[in-house]
Amino acid sequence: MCNPNAFQSLMGFASGAAGQSGPISRAHPVARRRVTFIAGRAERIEATNVPPPGPRPPAPGPRPHPTPPHPTPLGARLSEVVEGSKPVANEGSSVMVMLQDHLELLRPLWFSGFIKEPVERFTAAECVDHPAKTMFVPRSLKVKRVEEGEGQAAKKSKVLCDDAGDTEQSQEVREDPESTAGPEEEEEEEPVKQLSKVQRWPEPGEPVCSVCGRYGEYICNETDSDVCSLECKAQNLQRLGLGAPAPAAEALPSLQPEEQPGNYVEHPFISSLRAEQVEALQHQLGIAVSGPAVRPIVEFEHCGFPETLNANLARLGYLSPTPVQMEMLPQGLVGKDVLAAADTGSGKTAAFLLPVIMAALRENKKTSAQQPTGLILTPTRELAIQIEGQARELVMGLPNMRTALLVGGMPLPPQLHRLKQSIQVIIATPGRLLEILKQEAVSLCGVQVVVVDEVDTMLKMGFQQQVLDILEKMPSEHQTILVSATIPAGIEQLAGQFLQDPVRITVGEMNQPCSNVRQIILWVEEPSKKKKLFEILNDGKLFQPPVLVFVDCRLGADLLSNAVQTITGLKTVAIHSDKVQCERNQILQGLLQDDYEVVVSTGVLGRGLDLVNVRLVVNFDMPPTMDEYVHQVGRAGRLGHQGTAITFVNNSSSKHFLELVRRVKPTGTLLPPQLLNSPYLNEQQRREQLRNKQRAQQGVVTGKSLIDIIRKHDRCALQKR
Repeated sequence: MCNPNAFQSLMGFASGAAGQSGPISRAHPVARRRVTFIAGRAERIEATNVPPPGPRPPAPGPRPHPTPPHPTPLGARLSEVVEGSKPVANEGSSVMVMLQDHLELLRPLWFSGFIKEPVERFTAAECVDHPAKTMFVPRSLKVKRVEEGEGQAAKKSKVLCDDAGDTEQSQEVREDPESTAGPEEEEEEEPVKQLSKVQRWPEPGEPVCSVCGRYGEYICNETDSDVCSLECKAQNLQRLGLGAPAPAAEALPSLQPEEQPGNYVEHPFISSLRAEQVEALQHQLGIAVSGPAVRPIVEFEHCGFPETLNANLARLGYLSPTPVQMEMLPQGLVGKDVLAAADTGSGKTAAFLLPVIMAALRENKKTSAQQPTGLILTPTRELAIQIEGQARELVMGLPNMRTALLVGGMPLPPQLHRLKQSIQVIIATPGRLLEILKQEAVSLCGVQVVVVDEVDTMLKMGFQQQVLDILEKMPSEHQTILVSATIPAGIEQLAGQFLQDPVRITVGEMNQPCSNVRQIILWVEEPSKKKKLFEILNDGKLFQPPVLVFVDCRLGADLLSNAVQTITGLKTVAIHSDKVQCERNQILQGLLQDDYEVVVSTGVLGRGLDLVNVRLVVNFDMPPTMDEYVHQVGRAGRLGHQGTAITFVNNSSSKHFLELVRRVKPTGTLLPPQLLNSPYLNEQQRREQLRNKQRAQQGVVTGKSLIDIIRKHDRCALQKR
């Protein structure tokens, strides 16, 4: 029988990768040899030679069992085995490996001094319970290992092996402590890397991952390709599955995820993650999710986009998804209603554009109808123009994908003509879209995905009724995505009325300024504002052109722009809603191309616009609401870039003192003493404490409040009559 002390275990299996098929073997940068066992083929590996092919000789009779002076561990016995049939240089030992055709069962291994019985034939049932079953080598094992010198201990191999039935337990190949000639410390084995991000880049002469180009530490057994992690192994298998079937296809059916509604299939790597791993990832990235959500993605490749779309993403600089994209993309692709709040400049535009594009592509394959599939509503023309430009860049090269821009301030006939050209996605402002709908120039009955950007503004008075009128014209079965950097509680409650079982996503602190922006609050009296602005523009440390200056009125924008250009000599321009649309477009384009050093604007540039080159924002006038403050400050920190926002405050903006302290103080921003000691702030804090106390006592009925409750009830009853 097998000596239990011969070795502790036969093979190591990597844990933490449930759902991955086939083994993955650790590679070494110097030697790249493998041990291969092929199903359905019998190999006899002797100590000095390999017998010629032919019929198997009869089983030998009883013979003595010499005991070697130092039993050799399994790793050393297989140290010189390579693919094919080559001799093994091992004294005092021989290995018999028999693989039964189609059964994947090994004949017992006979080692001199380890197995005290002759080799004999076993049935499948007998082999299952035989003590030698722990010595069975997996059918598709491949091990890359370093060449060993004489007397060198065998290195451990990390192998991933999945079975369609039972899951193998993790074991490690080690030397028998009693069989070693001298004490040697075993090398600690690192766990198999799951993400390619944590793998290092290769050094000269080292193997390279066939997927991402990082260090190819492992071999994918099914494809014989070098991979750096479980993530790249899954991608490698997926690519092979799109073409020819994988060599070990019989082990894959149980690992394929079920197809989700909307033709989105969860990537095998995402399926392999444990629930606690997903929660840890979301917690680390500051993602909060409620509702029936699917798992987030880690890379754009996990979304299953067409190659053309992936190429467009890479060309536009979308290398890795941002946290809001990681969570929003799978929800949008599955077809769920989404209410998402994330910091300004966090990548929300791409997070809702990509699901809209994929929905249009799916509809193109199903039918040749000439109706739009996606509708995106925005509050401002500039934001609509920017989103439409991004959409055109993303759909470049995709078949039958056209977008239409419907905004006011621009000629109507070209927009009507564009709608006749088989449009798939419409980007519009509510007013112009309603004007076109009244003319019956477009039908929304085929729309499957509706996106409302800057939803907190779109559902306020002025836009609210227009948006509701548009949503009433949608088909009953459609997907709704609502996004903004700030979503007040009242707006969230209103939005929930036309969302079906939504997924609510929050990235970062809701309604808080962007963490990438350094905020500076200055107490500046009204007569001194211009002087302070000129000081900032002349400060070499603070001044980073182009500078975006926000004011609260159109006339003030023109006057301040002229004053800045006259006093400082900087190239300055003003932009506001009184300017014609073509001029506004030229100014915005010039701002993006660094044609201007200072741009003075009203709120038209305060929301949604991706002004990537703006590093300094000055709030010359305090915004009318704190939500607007959050959006305007966010123009300085786009897509992870650091920026600075300077805000002038005085008693004219006293109504915002309490909310300003609440939102800005937690970020570590120093507040001026005039603000902290203001009587207006003290009064607002006192009233807030009183309201909180009253709320706490509302549910408690006392002798004093009982009469008031009865009288209030009587008044309500009289009003109903």
